[in-house]
Amino acid sequence: MSTELIKRKLDSIRGEVISSTTRVEFILGYRLRTYFYPKNNSKSSILFWNVINTPCLTFDNKISIYRSIPYFKKLKGYNKISESLGFIQKLRNQIAHWELDEKESKLENIIIFTLVGKYRKIVINNHLIEEYKKHINFLLKSFGYNR
Repeated sequence: MSTELIKRKLDSIRGEVISSTTRVEFILGYRLRTYFYPKNNSKSSILFWNVINTPCLTFDNKISIYRSIPYFKKLKGYNKISESLGFIQKLRNQIAHWELDEKESKLENIIIFTLVGKYRKIVINNHLIEEYKKHINFLLKSFGYNR
């Protein structure tokens, strides 16, 4: 199998994962903003655009804040939302930062790895992508985002 085809498929998957995770991160940030400041006015905009939606507050930070607020913990579906956030965040980081194993990868089973800490690898296949999409769709629906 052509390494070039595998690289193009991985690039496409990376783009989709990073894009959809960024959408969820934005919506989570907005949800946090409405928790801390429910009114829509200039102060809420400042909070969102100058505090919550900045590089200083990472996706991981937003997830941690969400998980630490008792109000959210009491909501129906909190555990599933928290689990889904963790799943997409972990996969996003792997997809964005890990390297392609050109020798072992096949078009239907793309292997990426890291050497940071210890050697670890994951296999990106249709099953993993479908699981990822289920988590994304669940989060978008849970956060009231209608496509």
